[in-house]
Amino acid sequence: MTHPSIRPGAGALGLPAAEVGPVVSGALAADAVILGLPFDAGVTGVPGQRHGPEIFRKLSPGHAWSLDAHGALGGLIDPTTGGPVLEGRRVFDLGDLGAVPIDPRVDRAAYYRALTGLAERLTRTRAVPLFVGGDHSLTAPVVTGLAAAHGPVRLVCFDAHCDFSGRPMPALADITHGDFLGHLLGAGAVTGCELYGVRTLLPGSCGPLPASLRCTYAYGFPEPADPVAGEPTHLSIDLDVIDPTEFPATGHPEAGGYRLRELLAAVEHVCRTRRVVAVDLVEALQDDRENRATSATVSALVLSCLRALLDDHDRGGERDR
Repeated sequence: MTHPSIRPGAGALGLPAAEVGPVVSGALAADAVILGLPFDAGVTGVPGQRHGPEIFRKLSPGHAWSLDAHGALGGLIDPTTGGPVLEGRRVFDLGDLGAVPIDPRVDRAAYYRALTGLAERLTRTRAVPLFVGGDHSLTAPVVTGLAAAHGPVRLVCFDAHCDFSGRPMPALADITHGDFLGHLLGAGAVTGCELYGVRTLLPGSCGPLPASLRCTYAYGFPEPADPVAGEPTHLSIDLDVIDPTEFPATGHPEAGGYRLRELLAAVEHVCRTRRVVAVDLVEALQDDRENRATSATVSALVLSCLRALLDDHDRGGERDR
């Protein structure tokens, strides 16, 4: 008999759904969890990113997983390799933090505080949380929570923009989706930031850029040097890194971006070669013409991250967390 909190097939990608409480208390063991963040109050331009988790769940493919008595997955094979997919892994969709529409009595600071605390509690379990946003300001409270559990973390980010400003931002409530890196660096929550896919200019008033912030376009599949490879790492994927001809449903599209296959290969490499302790995918915009394609893209990225993090391949068994 499965855990009473588990609802088979009720989550995104046909995954089992579960409640947050049993996971953070340790009553329900998980290898990875998905949590939606329907929040876009940190956007300075076009809103609608709050619908990202809803679009992802409603239109994601419903894979026919099987579950054993402990909630471990089975039932799927990859026809290109003949091997099982996420076999024996416990992956649960925990629903959303908040709902659409957001209660107007919940201000930005309160939401960020709640997310910081939940990110810390989740990362203290053995599960890797995957957060689906929502706007990119949400990365700041997530990383702040990770740092409370792990100490300062390394940030690997795929983004068309360098979301940095040198202006003083002493509190999380001061940030936006376009400048949250300045807060994280100033607060000491990150040891360094690697940004890939950057192809826009930054106003001179935002600089100078600190030495710990490295911006480039090409990922290049680097072999991270020790001790960087062993640092707890947060992977952040802003969907505007994808070329808008393939992914137009984002608030600030920039021409000349990654193709989806390029991005999938890059994030899989990060997940396989770094000690990734959490992932976020942000900035999917509500667009009735594009919702099905949006969900397909987010679904492909989520499943690729899960497989890169959890499928055995050359890991030789349990992941060293």
